[in-house]
Amino acid sequence: MCDGGYYAIKGFEFQIDKTILELFKADNNTPISIEQIQDINSSSFVTQVKYKETQQYTPGKIKEPVIQLINEYQSSPHIKYYLYCYFNEMQEGNKTLTSVELDRILGNKNSSFTQHLKDGFLTNFELHFAKNFQDHFMQVIEIIKENAQCFDFDEALIHYGNITNHLRKLVVNNPVVANRTCTKSELIQLITNNRKIVFDSAYRIYKGEQQYLTAIKKKHFTYCNIDNWERFIIIEVKENENLSSIKTTVHQIKHKFYRRQAKVIKSGAPYIYIRNISRKKLKQLKASLVSDGVVLMDGYNYMDSDFNLEAFRTKSTLENGISIKIINNDEILSQIIACDLKSAKKVYQFYLSAPLAIATDIDEVNIEIKTLNEIQQIVS
Repeated sequence: MCDGGYYAIKGFEFQIDKTILELFKADNNTPISIEQIQDINSSSFVTQVKYKETQQYTPGKIKEPVIQLINEYQSSPHIKYYLYCYFNEMQEGNKTLTSVELDRILGNKNSSFTQHLKDGFLTNFELHFAKNFQDHFMQVIEIIKENAQCFDFDEALIHYGNITNHLRKLVVNNPVVANRTCTKSELIQLITNNRKIVFDSAYRIYKGEQQYLTAIKKKHFTYCNIDNWERFIIIEVKENENLSSIKTTVHQIKHKFYRRQAKVIKSGAPYIYIRNISRKKLKQLKASLVSDGVVLMDGYNYMDSDFNLEAFRTKSTLENGISIKIINNDEILSQIIACDLKSAKKVYQFYLSAPLAIATDIDEVNIEIKTLNEIQQIVS
């Protein structure tokens, strides 16, 4: 028995991909609507999208969408109408229908429309058989790569994840259908503003679990010169996360970024912020790290003191031995990121649900994870 839910989701993804193709083919400021009049429409066209991976084509299989398009044509006869569909054995290509072929498609509904109406519709209608799902996806990646001037496939794939999320939200978050519109210039702006690189589930699904982790490690955690950067590592943990796993992850991050040589600190203590950790568990973590011989700084000079930003900014030296800086909460994170540290800043966010919004315009990489063990693999 076929999984209807699986193919329904795949069909919607296929529709999103077609929307991306239409947006990048359009003029910069032409609004393209999704799930408004039909699946996709603008002031010049209406498109129905059908994805039938498990079915073979017969004229009756497209009867319902064609009738919907004829009904739309009666209201707006001056624009173009398209049925964009995939059937598993049909070769890609455009097809203009004859009157006989349209009658065959309409079947017992043929007499519901006048010949004059059907003839007019045929002059404005085109049937398009699409590529298969994978080839269609690759076509979308190529058009993103071209318009975003990407260096490689992986960069285009990251932009693809952001664009598809943006379009899904247009549908899900807008009960008023008139608001479900987008333009090419909006997508270009989305790409331009995406300085905070996001590796999300779309990237993971395409690359596969291990290749996902390997690609991130190679792109962002394999380098020779790590001097003179202030690094912020933000880790979202589950509320019941094991303390031992958190501590192992912190040690791994310290080992990666803190570099002490015989006569100089090559790379200073990283700032580490652990989201969702309880105050009790955070206190236990600090105590356990100190018992391991780690010299850490959290911005508090003595019991019940106020947070001291200047103390927290203290550079790692051979004398003080500070190798980790623990950020206690969102407020302190905002303060330390916003202040002048006299060095370039880099933020790595490892998130389970969604990354924190970092207001300051700094270099940032957001990485979706499932377990803390994935962080350990990436930064090892």
